[in-house]
Amino acid sequence: MAFTIFAVEQKCKMKKITALLILLSVVFLLSQCKKEEEDWNYCNCGIGTWVGTYNGSGDYYEDEQPDPKPVEVGVVIEQFSSGNLTVRINAPDDYAETFYVEKKDSTYYITVNGNYESLNLNLKKKGTEYKLTGTAKNFHTETDENDSTFTVYDKVLSFDVLKNQQ
Repeated sequence: MAFTIFAVEQKCKMKKITALLILLSVVFLLSQCKKEEEDWNYCNCGIGTWVGTYNGSGDYYEDEQPDPKPVEVGVVIEQFSSGNLTVRINAPDDYAETFYVEKKDSTYYITVNGNYESLNLNLKKKGTEYKLTGTAKNFHTETDENDSTFTVYDKVLSFDVLKNQQ
């Protein structure tokens, strides 16, 4: 009989220890869970939101270079009239270009298509932060011996830059 009582007491202790281990495991696992970070969302913002200085990094391609060169990128956007922006893009020693943009809506993108250059920008927002992603290209056209015309990309800069907080 003493053996039976001892066995029952041991069984109860094991259940308590098992329950305690399960509880501690659950608490540990829950403490390891991180709150999901807020995602970047496209910003359908007014023209004034675009204005500012942005800094970040990008990939630079020149001529027919197959691999990108990592570069630091700065973008300055200024408003010079009610619906017009100046966009200055600079990757020191590699790429510098100024684009003049007409922006009369609040869409999240800007597209400029010129004869020898183009610019595509997207503005995203996360909380109070703004991120500009874009691609700037310089190109020319050539004609081959069959009189076919094709585009040659001289310089391409793709970038992600964050707006400096004021």
